[in-house]
Amino acid sequence: MIKPEQCERLTRKARKTLEEYGLGNAADLLLASSRWGIRLDVSTIDEYRRTGNSRVGGNPDLPSNMKWPLTQNGIPMTFLAQLNLVDLTPYTPNDGRGSLPERGMLYFFIGVDEPAYHIEHRVIYEPDAHNLTRREPDGETALGEDDFVAHSVTVLPNLEFPTYAYIDSLALNAIAAPLSGGTVAVEGEEGLYDRYLEFESSWNHPSTQNWGGMFGYPDGQHPDAEHQALLQIVLNEEYAYDEQACEKKLTAHYGGDEKRTQQELADTLLLLKIDTHDAIGFQWGDCGELQFFIRKADLLAGRFDQTYCSLYSS
Repeated sequence: MIKPEQCERLTRKARKTLEEYGLGNAADLLLASSRWGIRLDVSTIDEYRRTGNSRVGGNPDLPSNMKWPLTQNGIPMTFLAQLNLVDLTPYTPNDGRGSLPERGMLYFFIGVDEPAYHIEHRVIYEPDAHNLTRREPDGETALGEDDFVAHSVTVLPNLEFPTYAYIDSLALNAIAAPLSGGTVAVEGEEGLYDRYLEFESSWNHPSTQNWGGMFGYPDGQHPDAEHQALLQIVLNEEYAYDEQACEKKLTAHYGGDEKRTQQELADTLLLLKIDTHDAIGFQWGDCGELQFFIRKADLLAGRFDQTYCSLYSS
């Protein structure tokens, strides 16, 4: 769990940076909507001198009895990352959004990434991080590309602010209105919205070393990634890009309990997002982002087989 002093330090830095972008009047609103999470950066190229370290790209270290995951067509899935939970647990959110086992390995594999929704994948939790062996797939993997370049992973605490789709622009406008002496009717008037987008891009993506994150906000054009994920996980139905229709289906599933539906949506967590990254070789559509979601209840129960994977690309 992120230490209180780390939280205080990051919060102070965020508030100062917001002021530098001319967003001091909106700092309380924006900090209230921020999410604590885990930032994942590349370190050095991994030359496989160790086993069981956190790694992105390349080949995984697996238990001898673990079979390489296959697609429904029997093709080896493509390995994306392995995360040693000893590295992650000091930085898990302290706001109750996400909690991981204290020990073990978490593996991420993917099948073909087209279409960009309900992508075939596997998230595997292995409780024992010892006695692992580096493994190579038996033949070409699902993506049909050269192996991604292996890099060791640096893990950092993260305070993430809402992305483009998730920022409350109306609330920003309400703050801007008194500053202009009237009602702000257009998004971005008085500069707050545009300033926020500049801040978010700089704050949430501070370095080219960053390749992913956990428990933050997904990229996207609309704030409905959780709707898409929950509908698929719970009802095994594809999302029709209609939030109200989706919520009606979920509410019917939960016995007419609308509050339960809203809570389940709030508890649909971004387990991992993987950015396009040149050094590793990740390219998701047009510089997009691969996203893995999990229900909070499944996360707490260690049910990593109950996940959803999609790809956002602008």
